[in-house]
Amino acid sequence: MRRYILLLRDRPQFRYLWLAAAVSFAGDWFNTIATVILVNRYTDSTTAVGLLFIARALPPFLLGPAAGVIADRFNRKAILIVTDLLRAGIVLGFLLVQSAEQAWLIYVLTISQFIISAFFNPARAALLPSLVQGRDELLTANTLTGITWSAMLALGAAAGGLVAGLFGVETAIIIDAATFLISALFVLHIQVAPREKQPGPRDSGWRDFINGALYLRHRPRTALTASVKGLTQIGSPDIMIAVYAASIFPLGRDGALALGWLYAAAGLGAIIGPLAANRVGDGSRRALQIGIAVGFILVTVGWFLFGWAPVLPLAALAILVRHMGGSINWTYSDVLLQRNVEDQFLGRVFAFNFAFFTLAMALSVWLSGLILDNTGITSRQLAYLLSAASLLPLLPWIWASRTTRQPVSKP
Repeated sequence: MRRYILLLRDRPQFRYLWLAAAVSFAGDWFNTIATVILVNRYTDSTTAVGLLFIARALPPFLLGPAAGVIADRFNRKAILIVTDLLRAGIVLGFLLVQSAEQAWLIYVLTISQFIISAFFNPARAALLPSLVQGRDELLTANTLTGITWSAMLALGAAAGGLVAGLFGVETAIIIDAATFLISALFVLHIQVAPREKQPGPRDSGWRDFINGALYLRHRPRTALTASVKGLTQIGSPDIMIAVYAASIFPLGRDGALALGWLYAAAGLGAIIGPLAANRVGDGSRRALQIGIAVGFILVTVGWFLFGWAPVLPLAALAILVRHMGGSINWTYSDVLLQRNVEDQFLGRVFAFNFAFFTLAMALSVWLSGLILDNTGITSRQLAYLLSAASLLPLLPWIWASRTTRQPVSKP
């Protein structure tokens, strides 16, 4: 842990970004717990839960191209502050949902919130490399960000479930809104050097988008790496956790305690994954590629164990294993992209990265809900199917990692 502490001590600008992320991540899981409970309370359908996660996933996919262009054309720090402030106001709107007749408002507010989030994520990922120095610091910074997300998932989900179960959903919603305001304050303190302007006349936004698409087209390894998050998202942990908490292992009011503990296990697994991988790897490109292959295998094993688990603790262990793999893939694919993509293209590449991830997540959620509501397949059987399907991306990843050759953009 020493190198993570030293990074926070020696890189104050990154420290502010990390603090902003930490409180924002915690709020995200309060929001997830609260909205899932609202849907379960005012509807009676697995599809309704699935639609909630589709409402969270589709805006980043649809707006990804525009978000990437904006992250590469405008001040990334300003983008983070504005999006945090807007989301704080939107989240408070969930307090208006008081009956089944108002359940539609959950989806409207969720879509609005994640329209704004579509512009936040590429800007944050593209800003990070300018706040650290060197290959090792970049890996450390991404690992620290990843395990912070995971820790906030573990703590935030458990705390969110506890707060919602004991004090009500409204309290969790207010806490979520407050975290966005605190995040904006931390980002405000970041001091970053102005980005170098490109020579010649400035292209239009549409031309910028086309250039970003061509950049990925001519760099198949970069395109594949930017797809890793989406390829890992075969099967939605969110909807499977929600179904298990509501119907298989109900614990607490509206299943809130079971929901919190399953999300907490997911967060713990996501912490362990990249930390363990960093202990056995040397941070080289080859080590990162092997780590991603191992990540795909862990996701497969996790889904299999989730389908088999006879009791809640073993289901939590299965989700832990699944998220170990997912976290390795998330962290290592980000590092590969940040090392090899020029700064002026980072926003667009990460926009594609998040867009493909959210598309895959939306499709997984929709198909999972459709299968569970309209076929005789149980949630346990579906977990077995997801286990088999999650192994498929390993084959093209191994093939491409061994055979694809292309020049990188940075030394």
